[in-house]
Order: sequence, then C-alpha cells, then structure tokens
Amino acid sequence: MERAKGREVGREATADEAAGSPSLEQDVERIERLLRRISHVVYTKGRSILGDFGITSPQFDALLFLHRDGDMPMGSLCDRMSLACSTVTDLVDRMEKGEYVARERDQSDRRVIKARILPRGEEMVGKVMVSRIRYLSNILKDLPAEERVKAIAALEVIYDLIYEPIV
Repeated sequence: MERAKGREVGREATADEAAGSPSLEQDVERIERLLRRISHVVYTKGRSILGDFGITSPQFDALLFLHRDGDMPMGSLCDRMSLACSTVTDLVDRMEKGEYVARERDQSDRRVIKARILPRGEEMVGKVMVSRIRYLSNILKDLPAEERVKAIAALEVIYDLIYEPIV
C-alpha cells in the first residue's frame, strides 16, 4: 500500500498525526528498529569480547544461566537456552573439557544429570562481564547522568512490559 508522510494513503490521520505527533505505529516501528540495531551492535561486540577469552556465545549463555540460577538438570538447561538437547550436550562436553562446568548425577534422582558451574567458569563469567561493562562504560561516559537515568527508566519499562517468566 502507498504511504504518504509515514501513513498509508487513503487512511484518515489520527489526532496525533494531524497535530504533527508520531502515531503509536510510528513510535513502535522506531523503537523496534532502535532495539534491533542496539542489540546487533552489543551482540557483535559481545562475540568479539568472547573471542578474546576463547569461548563461544552459546557457551557463555550456558555459563550465565548456571551462574545466575545454580545447578540445573541438563533438560532444563536445554529449555532455558532454547536448543536441542544434543546441541547442549555437545556444548557441555566442550565446557567440561575446559573445566568450566561439571556434570553430576542428582543425589535425589540418580536418573537426572545436572550441570554445575566450576570456579573456572565463574571466573570466566566475571572476566567477560568486566570487559562488557568496560565497553559500555566507554560508550556511555559522555552521556549526562540525567540522560542515563532516562534511558534506564525507559528500558526498564519496556522490559517489564515484554518480560515473560519461564515456567
């Protein structure tokens, strides 16, 4: 459909559009585009940082889940990472060889295998997070405090609106 100044031709302008204010649709499109762009830049830089430490994004994701949530059954880790169990098994195999994690049988149900982060994995999480925070600090250092507060508040509102707890 043809568009004229941000709206479809043949559609009546809303009161906001008539007053020169962007419509909800325009705001949402802009927010989505900005979030996608920011996510891409941060993800790309994050991969570069991980490369400096010799681990992959999926390995770091697994370490973060285990760091934050503690020991968990392999099936739960697969669910949390939204990856096939065979993929997570291979991932954990490599991390076990690197002494980042260990697999252990659950004491209450010997059929269940749990993944546990080891001290070397905890150390890796700490080092990577320091590098990521340093990267973002260098970017945001010239942003005035009041603008940082506004940005944090806006991001928290958006996060609260989209957050869906894992059941």
